[in-house]
Amino acid sequence: MRNTVFCFPGSQGILQENNAKTGSKPLAGKELTMNFGSNLRKLRKEKNLTQEALAECLNVSAQTVSKWENGASMPDISLLPLLADYFQVSVDSLLMHDAAQRLQDVRNLGKEIRVLAEAGKKAEAYTRLKASMNQWKLSVSVNHLMSWTARQYALECTGADRTRLLEEAISWADRTIFLDCGETGRTVQAKMSKCYCLMELDRRQEARNIAESLPSLYSSREIVLSRITSGDEQQQFIQSALQDLDELKASLPAL
Repeated sequence: MRNTVFCFPGSQGILQENNAKTGSKPLAGKELTMNFGSNLRKLRKEKNLTQEALAECLNVSAQTVSKWENGASMPDISLLPLLADYFQVSVDSLLMHDAAQRLQDVRNLGKEIRVLAEAGKKAEAYTRLKASMNQWKLSVSVNHLMSWTARQYALECTGADRTRLLEEAISWADRTIFLDCGETGRTVQAKMSKCYCLMELDRRQEARNIAESLPSLYSSREIVLSRITSGDEQQQFIQSALQDLDELKASLPAL
């Protein structure tokens, strides 16, 4: 039995079909579009609504609703809060898929890119990741990975290509810092990556200015843990800290 449809108050003025035909705007990223479509279909079926019934409520055509659900287009942005309210969900949950699945997708992507890079296929890793960035433009982790990948590829190149890739790596690092807002260790990691890129571009003073804003050695995880633990566990953290220092010493030119 079909459920009664309650349309949004005042929808006649707001919910007009875009260009009097589709009620749609250009796509806002393939992943976003597909997530919205699958979520809308799921919510509609949970309310036992047909596409025609929902279309009637929104003052659009059933074909328009079908395009939304199939990922061919997105609704006007003014519809999103009304749709979210109608289905009693947040706009974020209407647009995004399951957070746990998204996290796993990021991990899988990171693993794929690092496997390619470690196999010497840095150009392929760069191309593969950059092609997917439209899906991950708001992901702190993936923006940081893109910065790392661009730098790794740059180190294989020379001349203008090397400079371009290092500049690009800096841009991705800046975006990571902006998105992270200092909330996680990604900000520090992105600043470190930016420092190395600046050094490779011989922009030493810029690199130093950023480096001086980084946490000191004594605020590192290994140092703090070695001070607050005891016994065998403490020895493990001390050895880890000493190993890092030995690796640093080995990487520096002879004094």
